[in-house]
Amino acid sequence: MADQTQPFNITQDIFLERHPTVRVYPYQEVQLTQKIVSDFALTAVDGIIGVAPAYGAKCALVALALATSTTVLTVRFPQTKGTPSRKNKPNSGRALVGDSILCHADYKKFAFKADKVAASLYLDLGQRITDAVDLFSVSTADRQSLDAIMAALGGETTLNKPSTIQLFKHEESDKAPTATIAMQAWAAWRAATLPSLAKRLARIPRINTQVMAENALTFLAKTIRDAERLDALKPTRVRNDVSGDFSHKGGNLNLSCTRYKTRIMRMTARQTLEIETVKNGKRDMVKGRPITVQGRAATIGVQGTFNGSKIKSVTTNGKEGNTTAEALRAHVVLDAMKGTQSILAHAFVRKIWLPTESVLWPTSRVPRRLMPLQFKNRPLNGSQKLAVNAILSISEEHRITVIHGPPGTGKTTVIAAAVRSTMAVHSDQTLWLVAQSNVAVKNIAEKLADVDFVDFKLLVSKDFHFDWHEHLYGKIVHNVIRSDDFPEDRVSAERLLLGSRVILCTLSMLSNHRIRHIALCVPVQTVIVDEASQIEVGDYVPLLSTYKPTLQKLVFIGDNRQHRMPIHIGAFISKHVYDKRLQSVHKITSALACRLVDVSKGRESSAGHSWVVS
Repeated sequence: MADQTQPFNITQDIFLERHPTVRVYPYQEVQLTQKIVSDFALTAVDGIIGVAPAYGAKCALVALALATSTTVLTVRFPQTKGTPSRKNKPNSGRALVGDSILCHADYKKFAFKADKVAASLYLDLGQRITDAVDLFSVSTADRQSLDAIMAALGGETTLNKPSTIQLFKHEESDKAPTATIAMQAWAAWRAATLPSLAKRLARIPRINTQVMAENALTFLAKTIRDAERLDALKPTRVRNDVSGDFSHKGGNLNLSCTRYKTRIMRMTARQTLEIETVKNGKRDMVKGRPITVQGRAATIGVQGTFNGSKIKSVTTNGKEGNTTAEALRAHVVLDAMKGTQSILAHAFVRKIWLPTESVLWPTSRVPRRLMPLQFKNRPLNGSQKLAVNAILSISEEHRITVIHGPPGTGKTTVIAAAVRSTMAVHSDQTLWLVAQSNVAVKNIAEKLADVDFVDFKLLVSKDFHFDWHEHLYGKIVHNVIRSDDFPEDRVSAERLLLGSRVILCTLSMLSNHRIRHIALCVPVQTVIVDEASQIEVGDYVPLLSTYKPTLQKLVFIGDNRQHRMPIHIGAFISKHVYDKRLQSVHKITSALACRLVDVSKGRESSAGHSWVVS
């Protein structure tokens, strides 16, 4: 947020209805006094205050704008290292704002993403907030979409759409000028006073962090912050690798993608394709949007005239939207901030994130039977037997089991042994084996097949499987259920599953509502997570929330120091990390695999899904 030190006026051009100019008073936190804050509060004659944040590095709160009908107060906060003190200094600027406005009972606070604001106030300023209303909750639109913004402002028919898009172009970044954050705060105030939104806003539960226990608020706030940081890492421009062969007919361009990681995907309203063409040595640029995407093939609706004889490049401009799992995670945490979601009372949540709280484990609908180790396919060493027995255990202390082991120690064999032993007991016990990536899930499936256990089903998305990775599933093709074949009712699910009680899928697939009939037939009771160290802990929130009624046990398997590397690199890490106990197996044995290059003056920048130094 660009610094401005003198008061100035802004004139809104967001709403079609005309409004008087608004006076903006910019301050550094150290400049705030009780009089400044009190004088601003007196302008909130309707008791409504719009709030807009600005976020800087690592999504930390760097500025806050507070708006009434006539006035905006912007406050910029100094950036400090470490965790802010939860104890207010009585006369600090943040304490004045907190006591006089944020936690004052006379004022309702409205923000477009009130959960994120509340989390940031706590994490970065040590402040709480009461009676806060999340404006995006007036609709069910994707919270990152233009539709959500339009709905929160009363609907497109009352707005100047180009100005609205421009206002939220930088979202909530401190790169935007002070006038932008001031106008966003004022727009939040105006939305809160629109008669057309009054009934919907009144139904939205308020966020009140002042009544939350510190450990619960810390869990929710950090979960929000981690999600925001991961989202910030998503590239805003991706060069799509496409074949040189294409066809153009009726304003549509037919392309073939050559790389899965950079494939053309379905887009949000904020994304566009930029297609650079060449004809007779002359370059041209046209824009477009995907109409259909089937595997490698993408049909693009071109905006304007396409005259190129050769395509030089295709680039997706704009950040991709939330996945289903990401959206569900955000929804669960938002409801918890509102106090309408019982995730904080969930036994597994309390055990993982709130360890000082008492835990009442759920009673199983299916009797949990003692399961002896039954695995004759290959011998297990002592540590593997201990790990398998921990998975099979029905004791309370093993409700959450963590199994750690370096590469090559037989972790996947442990999973296979646990599966065979569980299924050897004739009961209704079920197992869901999950991992972060489709390839990791496929590897588990192949291990099961190697030990002659094939009574399982593997769920995989069509986007990953069709036209891209069908060849990976040759050994287990009859076990695969692709997402376009997911059943629409329970009877169809039973026919498809053929009695299988072991299901394999990615963690994100568990957030797909289209597997609900499969989950009815094969309840999510015991979940074994392979390569768990690759998963950000907040990504388990959708699993814990969705399957709370049936979930009985969680097993995490992995290596928090996991490495797949050539021999010489592995030897170095083995010496310095594993006390020479790690042995690498890799086809690259040359010492030249490890070279050090001095890039002291280099700059790191995002390039697609990777980073480059130049």
